[in-house]
Amino acid sequence: MPEASTITHPLLRLGRLELGPGLRALQPGPAASDRVVTALVPAPDPAGNVRHSWDVAWADAVREAERLGADPRTAAALSGGAGDIFDRGTRPVDETRVVVAAHGEVLLGRWLAPVVTEPSVWIGPLPRLRLAAAAAARRPAYVVVLADRHGTDVVAHTGGDQEPAMAFPAGHRPGAQHDPHPDRPPAQLHGERHLTDSEPESGGEKNAAFIAGRVTDAASSVGAHVVLGAGDQHILDAIAEHLPDSIGPVTTIAGGRHSGRGDAHLAAAIGGALDEITAAAAAAVGDRIVGLATGPDPAAVLGLPAVAEQLAEQQVTVLLVAADLAPLADADASYTIGSRPTEFLIGEPDIGVAVPMEDGLIWAALHQDAIVLQVPDPAGPLGGEPSGALLRRGAIL
Repeated sequence: MPEASTITHPLLRLGRLELGPGLRALQPGPAASDRVVTALVPAPDPAGNVRHSWDVAWADAVREAERLGADPRTAAALSGGAGDIFDRGTRPVDETRVVVAAHGEVLLGRWLAPVVTEPSVWIGPLPRLRLAAAAAARRPAYVVVLADRHGTDVVAHTGGDQEPAMAFPAGHRPGAQHDPHPDRPPAQLHGERHLTDSEPESGGEKNAAFIAGRVTDAASSVGAHVVLGAGDQHILDAIAEHLPDSIGPVTTIAGGRHSGRGDAHLAAAIGGALDEITAAAAAAVGDRIVGLATGPDPAAVLGLPAVAEQLAEQQVTVLLVAADLAPLADADASYTIGSRPTEFLIGEPDIGVAVPMEDGLIWAALHQDAIVLQVPDPAGPLGGEPSGALLRRGAIL
């Protein structure tokens, strides 16, 4: 796994939370009927009665939303966004479901990388999306290559696995040859091509180039810049040599090909690898913030006022926030959203709708498609500030 200081194209290795039409159309308002409900519920323990546990967790979330003052129709809508726990397909068992509802309708419902261990419910003029946005950064689009001497499977995944995985067949390779002895025992499958299997141990130059082309096609189809590989390391290395720098390298994970020709059996290994890759990418971005925030034409800024100014100008490509952000709000300051969702105002209470600092900050960033990263210790890349931002002119690292 590359170190944070040497990882290439770090911004391309990170995901982002995309706001759908419902959230983009949401207008915060001061009335009780305008309150938005956000619920985060972890998937239940697979060893128990999964369906029952899931239904109970969301019934509890509905009751909690009503207790907090949500409109009953909006609170009840949460269950509709939870979906059927068994429709998760091959997703890891420890993920979290986030649902946002307002005006009696579900505006967001999606699976996230693990975020919470216990259900959490909030209500307010805006959805509470810090945890969801930071989790989305950990799940960028990616491609999985499963290779051995009998063949290669290429599978493309959208960011956050929000759409079904897509297979890109890599058969009929130009370097493949017919096995003259298909009934040999497995122990005899190594050696020269004409005496053994259709793949030499190196992967074969023509085959490697062809498979790399399929990997590139798969990556382009989902906008991926992360490639994970499992199986024969010699073949994976040969494929990696033919990949563009913005897509490679191939990060090896434990496991191999499966009879089903998919990668569902590698879900845990894939999740762990994505966590490591995105953590290194986030650290690489964070390490540059302080340096880029200096000079006459800074490419980054630190501190809430400076970040708010850049958000209003729609210049933020990455928003860094302290993991414990809410307590850092100034109790004497006002935070509002103005006439535009990217207009996050500090100290102007007569303009716009009052919002919690955390929610308004994240809302403005997501409305300009910014990546949101959490920093465990604000004394590090944030220099003790609650937030910082990498600007669009500093986006190429």
